[in-house]
Amino acid sequence: MPQKISDQVVNFDEIRAQKIDEKRRKNERIFFKHLLGVYSVVGNDKMRPIELLDVSEDGCSFQVPFDASSPWPATTDELPIRLYFSQDTYLPIHVKIENSKQAIDHGTRYVRYGCSVEKSLTSYPAYQQFVKFLKLYSVHAHNDKGDISVFYL
Repeated sequence: MPQKISDQVVNFDEIRAQKIDEKRRKNERIFFKHLLGVYSVVGNDKMRPIELLDVSEDGCSFQVPFDASSPWPATTDELPIRLYFSQDTYLPIHVKIENSKQAIDHGTRYVRYGCSVEKSLTSYPAYQQFVKFLKLYSVHAHNDKGDISVFYL
């Protein structure tokens, strides 16, 4: 039986959007791993490193190594997170854990959390602009392949 014409049509807009989303996630992960320190405040005097996976204006996702002897976080109440842009300056946000699941990444067992971001904090507009910057950066970033070219107008 011959295929329908609609089955043969390729939607380039969908493919382009998918490629842009893949590039955005890849660039964000590089930014999160190499340029941004992310920690959660535990108690009044301890900080725990977390690995940020994704951000949006409404929420974020992160993962922590699984530890059966000391599960963390113990509650899904508001969790303070610090986004460090240098060794001594950070942007505070508060998140509420909405869901969690276990995952294995490069042979290590993790728990991944999906969170909503508290929008009433005074730092939320800065977080919102950070998310917007990341989206634009991901679209316009170029990989440095070691070649140097000079462009004159």
